[in-house]
Amino acid sequence: MFFQGETVAAVRCGRLLLAACALVSACAAQAQQGGPRTGAPATPVYSKDGTVAVYAPLSKAGYRMPVLSFVCERREELQRAFKLKLGTPSCPLEIAIGSRSDGDTRVLTARLRDSAGGVRERIELPDPETADLARFRRAICVALLRGWMVEAGGTEETMRDLPSWLIDGALRYMDRETRQSDVDRTLLLWSRACLPPASDLLAFQSLAATREPAVAAVLASWFLEKRQSVSGFETVLRGAANGTNWTPEAAGTLIAGTNDLFEVDACVDRRLLAEGHVVSKPGLTTAGVVRRFRSHLLLYPPFFDKTLGQNRTWCSFQEAAVRSGDPDVRRSAASQLSRVQMAAFGRDGMLLAVSEAYAAFLKALAGGAPQGELSRLLMDAEGMRRELEGKTARGAVLQRTVEGG
Repeated sequence: MFFQGETVAAVRCGRLLLAACALVSACAAQAQQGGPRTGAPATPVYSKDGTVAVYAPLSKAGYRMPVLSFVCERREELQRAFKLKLGTPSCPLEIAIGSRSDGDTRVLTARLRDSAGGVRERIELPDPETADLARFRRAICVALLRGWMVEAGGTEETMRDLPSWLIDGALRYMDRETRQSDVDRTLLLWSRACLPPASDLLAFQSLAATREPAVAAVLASWFLEKRQSVSGFETVLRGAANGTNWTPEAAGTLIAGTNDLFEVDACVDRRLLAEGHVVSKPGLTTAGVVRRFRSHLLLYPPFFDKTLGQNRTWCSFQEAAVRSGDPDVRRSAASQLSRVQMAAFGRDGMLLAVSEAYAAFLKALAGGAPQGELSRLLMDAEGMRRELEGKTARGAVLQRTVEGG
């Protein structure tokens, strides 16, 4: 649940490891100083705006600034991703560093209320050296979002949970290194009819988004889009602050502009189809990209199934080359040319070369080139494609260096 527990975020973040190293270094430095009594409290440290505080015993005082820096860096990342100002005096965030050094990985969360009625979010790290940093990152995200909801007018009586998969998906989407693989995985599931209809896909307890982190990341990215100066995520968050429960219909309205789930289904299909053309990282070619490129290596001449005695409406490039005298086949080749070229747009040099080889074949086919030339051009293109598919099938990810990137 959004406001409960210690859900593990399935994320990778290099900066988390750097922060861990910083914490370990701080611990070693403190140990060398010979530290005072374990239970005595050190003076807390605060963020510049005073909305984040870090508490620690004197024996762990060296952890205060590394932890505060880590929290503030995560806050900056979250603000960029969510396009929200996070951190408020209405609901400050405090981090309590424990005195344990026994390998405890727990990250504990709570909401506290003072005698004056004020509330604050609290995260406890019993052993700061071994705390699970992925859990810590997620706990920071949840606490800051809860604080934003309080600032937006939310109270204990009105505030509602958001789906855990939406939070986890948004955190995963923030990692640019996983975006292409997440799109590949989601499109593979979709192409094999493994994704449920919108009523289940967008449900609060969506099994598809919960079991498949990639699906959660792709769905969350749609809510993070900013439309008319407000993102769908902000709309959801503001609604949850003021008592609006999550429903597939409401979610569909934000990503498809309608609460008709049949229309939302159609919109999800269109959006997933469009995802296949998005270049999340310029110059990157994965096995999923190559698989989708191959889907463009067909022609759809008018009346192919009737005029040539076939029980299908498409033909392979090999069949098209044999029937190069058919005007419909030539016209179909001319129209497919740009699609083949666009399918490799923004990818690595090897896929671009394969695309241009097929483009040369299609140009020759559309122009009425002789059979021998068509066979040679197609053979060259097919050989290049097989070599490319062999590399990606073995797990290779091809990357073209982009100048200035």
